[in-house]
Amino acid sequence: MTVTTRAVLVVHPDAECRTQLRSVLAGYEVFEATNRQEAVEFLARAPPALVLTHPEPFPRLLKDLERYAPRAIRAVLCPRDSPRTHHNLVDVAAAGHMFFTLDDAPGPGLRRSVLDLLELRESERQVPRGSLEARFVADGTAFRAELLDVGTGGLGLRLQPSVRIERLTPGTVLEGLQVMRGSALVLRAGHATVRMVRPVRGQDGGFHLGVSLERPVEHSRSSPAPLLQDAVRIRGLLRRAVRAGVGFGLRTHEGNRLVDFATAEVHPEASRLMLREQSRPGALFHPGDLVQLCLDFGGVCHVGTTAVMAVEENGLEIALPRSLSLHHRRNSLRFRSTAERPFAVSFASPFTGELLYRPLLDLHTGGFAFPFDGTHEVFPPGLVLDEVTLHLPDGTRSRCRAQVQDTGLLTAMDEGGSMMRPRRCGVRILELAPEARTAVLDAFITARCSDARDGSELAFSDIWDLFRAAEVRFPDYPYHDGPPHEALLAGHRTLGNGTHGLSKTIVYQREGRLYGHISGLRIYSRTWLSQHLVVRPGYHRHESISQELVALAADYAESLEDVEYLRALWRCRNRWTSRIYGAIASRLERPGLSCLHAFTPCRLPVDAALPPAREDLRVRVASTSDLRWLEQHLRETQDVVRLRSSDLVEGEMSLGTLGGRYTDVGLRRARSIAMVEGRDGPKGFVLMEDSSPGLFWAEWYNAFSLVMVEQDAREADAVRHALVKHAVGDAARRGRPTAECLATDADLPSLEGLGFHNLGKVMEFTAHRQLVRDWNAYLLAVFERLAAHTRGGTKPDDKDIAA
Repeated sequence: MTVTTRAVLVVHPDAECRTQLRSVLAGYEVFEATNRQEAVEFLARAPPALVLTHPEPFPRLLKDLERYAPRAIRAVLCPRDSPRTHHNLVDVAAAGHMFFTLDDAPGPGLRRSVLDLLELRESERQVPRGSLEARFVADGTAFRAELLDVGTGGLGLRLQPSVRIERLTPGTVLEGLQVMRGSALVLRAGHATVRMVRPVRGQDGGFHLGVSLERPVEHSRSSPAPLLQDAVRIRGLLRRAVRAGVGFGLRTHEGNRLVDFATAEVHPEASRLMLREQSRPGALFHPGDLVQLCLDFGGVCHVGTTAVMAVEENGLEIALPRSLSLHHRRNSLRFRSTAERPFAVSFASPFTGELLYRPLLDLHTGGFAFPFDGTHEVFPPGLVLDEVTLHLPDGTRSRCRAQVQDTGLLTAMDEGGSMMRPRRCGVRILELAPEARTAVLDAFITARCSDARDGSELAFSDIWDLFRAAEVRFPDYPYHDGPPHEALLAGHRTLGNGTHGLSKTIVYQREGRLYGHISGLRIYSRTWLSQHLVVRPGYHRHESISQELVALAADYAESLEDVEYLRALWRCRNRWTSRIYGAIASRLERPGLSCLHAFTPCRLPVDAALPPAREDLRVRVASTSDLRWLEQHLRETQDVVRLRSSDLVEGEMSLGTLGGRYTDVGLRRARSIAMVEGRDGPKGFVLMEDSSPGLFWAEWYNAFSLVMVEQDAREADAVRHALVKHAVGDAARRGRPTAECLATDADLPSLEGLGFHNLGKVMEFTAHRQLVRDWNAYLLAVFERLAAHTRGGTKPDDKDIAA
């Protein structure tokens, strides 16, 4: 039996071309449409894996693809002999849309291109004969699973509901994977990783695990960087970068000194890029030289090889590169040490004992680079520097340990004008003090956006005035003529600068006036919440302040090595925010890596008179065995990302790890759990969270939530009533004026019947850190399109920025 989920939608007005494409795509489930209207009818029924379209309907079809098939791969059949079509598609790419272009000539070349796009998705899936079992080890735990299907590039496995599924997130390496038929070995994997995980709906339940099979990784080689080879997308990217004022860099192909250029201009007709700078680059570059073009855009460093075409007094002209390699994470968070914010290191040479002082070329939280003279100094890879002093821009010093990773050539000019060849030493930091890490991150924020700065340096009253001007309100902290609430001031003073790794405030300030604010908060042991985003009303949208702040906050969180998940919240009643972030969340849907959850905050004064609960439904504190039962129930009923990112896993239910970190700085964070027990086991649980007031201004981490074992049971509302009454009493004992429930849709009727006030639905999107680059790329594209609409005369209210 063969199982295939492959579907390709071909949108083309010419019947003969559609017939040829169908023959090229033999083996695929091909659907045909002659125009946009027919394509929408198919998209509304079932989203395909790939959409192949004629250029003419593509710009208008984009909106339909965003709505019905946001994750479908988009490819345009582009004729070679149509420059106008090519230029029109460049305009679409420059607007921030993601798609591929393929030569429209049917044949083996087109089929290979399609297979490249779909990667391993072209593999047929076969259900094996008889019963086969997979055995492997992940995160120190042994697993056994039923083999559901097998393909050229992977396996589909089914695991029992009782397994610790939180140990099998995408990217996890499965050690010693073997497939057995009884005692006979059928398959031994050289290298296997989890590709996706999702719950199996039905009576038996359990989980479906998608596993990728690859050749063993050679540890001596680094993973190759992803390549962008589509000419249309490259030109569109460069035009977007020029329009955004992104800096371009050029270095000789051998890797010598990088030269920065202040301005750039794309000439698509001549396939050239004009770069200009203040100094004279002619001494370094000449016509015919092979060079590397470098630009940081959207949180990604792009590098491509090209050639110098012409050199002028203050600039030069290069050919547009045919491909760009994309470097994420570490490279995108690296920045250069400048005269305004200089960093340096000093240490004793491990070989000679000579005391060395070196200004840094560039750095990030995981490493740095400095120059050295290769004629008499040696820094072999692997060399450990046990006592390194990091000299910070404010004059302070910090100690760290480091290890040499690699060395390379630099090009520089000495005072006499002769050329010398110093070398560049790249170093990995092994240990770094919190104060030094904070200084490096603050310098990174300033380097990425010159108008952004550490918000803890501002008086909190200025920040509070910004929220008052934007009319962003919080029930516990009403605006008044006096100073802000003391709880908000205390949180700002204690955590605002980020030193403790628990919170960070970033502001956007220009010419002494505050225009934007965002902060981050560690809400669970490995989860960082992006919160309190606001932009001053009336400020022009094309400045993209909110995009800058959201991207910076995501980059900052990604730099914290112990943060695994990032979370964002927005109210559904805020239509602009809900539309923008909802669309991005749908594009980033990845089973096992992201989760979109909804809840509705409902409030009730703690002194409100609640009717008595049923006497036979006694609420008691959950014991250790009860918590183990709850963990298993949550594994079977809720998304694994939500469990891991909310510390609803073994050993973290009471937030012990997180609470210890907050206790160290004089604050609190905890969770208590109570339950109602029936004859056949638990009927429901209430999870009551406790945090110091003012950490999250809406105070949703001082609220409670319900876990009902049987949502539609006859006595479910009575169980809810008992649990709610217990939680309201707990809030009163903690001195809270109101009790708040983060309710599901099933909870709402019962809560409203008890007098709770509905504050409106909230969306909660959680993403693994490896999706941060994609999040920033989608966000940048959205704001670029909004900027284009703004120039056309339309824009949403600025106070809609507050999420």
